[in-house]
Amino acid sequence: MFRRWWFSKGMRPAAPAAGGPSRREARARRALALGEWEALREHLRKVAAERVTAAGAVFRAAELDLPAGEPAARRAYQWALEAYEAAGRLLDHAGDEDTDLPDLAAAVVLAEQSVERLAAAHLLHAGRRPDPPAVRCYWNPLHGPAEPAPGPAGNRRNRKRAHVTAREAAADRRPTCRSCRAAILAGQQPDVLPALLPAKAAPGRKGPLLVPYFAVPRQWSPWSTTACGAYDPDTPALVLRGEHRRPGPR
Repeated sequence: MFRRWWFSKGMRPAAPAAGGPSRREARARRALALGEWEALREHLRKVAAERVTAAGAVFRAAELDLPAGEPAARRAYQWALEAYEAAGRLLDHAGDEDTDLPDLAAAVVLAEQSVERLAAAHLLHAGRRPDPPAVRCYWNPLHGPAEPAPGPAGNRRNRKRAHVTAREAAADRRPTCRSCRAAILAGQQPDVLPALLPAKAAPGRKGPLLVPYFAVPRQWSPWSTTACGAYDPDTPALVLRGEHRRPGPR
């Protein structure tokens, strides 16, 4: 989905050149970045709309009327409702100038998590224990669930002697889905969710840049440290308070 990693070159130090890029080249690069960003944003907007609509249909078909004596089920259900509302709130602002790809990815994450938590509330109501929430891929939270890092086989002595390569260590450093893990083990870039780094957050560079979403400073994006909200249970409340908005224009 996001395999075109031409924007990663913008994060590398540029080779020394007399006078640097011309104004025409700078404008062309900026136009390329913004064009790519707009295309990806429109695609993600449609994906987010589909996920939020699907979540709404599930909620209408699986409403719960819980008694006061089921606090765990009530908490799960309330969180699911707030996550669904927060996803809709993010989608409502999909056309805003400062809405970025991670904002729309967060709408997808919250919509899907709301359905997961709704299912958990139903299980708790039925007296059953739900599975732990699925952990999402750090590199792109729109991917499938992260896979557990494979542990060394054998007894304790063998585990101590097990050799872990640099690529294996890199793949195990963050929660990683199957496809991203395979890419890292092959020495390739994983399929990372990009974001538009504001010009004010990129001193010394001309215009905004497409970068990995986790490379955007925290003050410019609440999503860079939480995998678009996937790792932070307070995300629905954050969005409903409006605290996910950026401090200013690009």
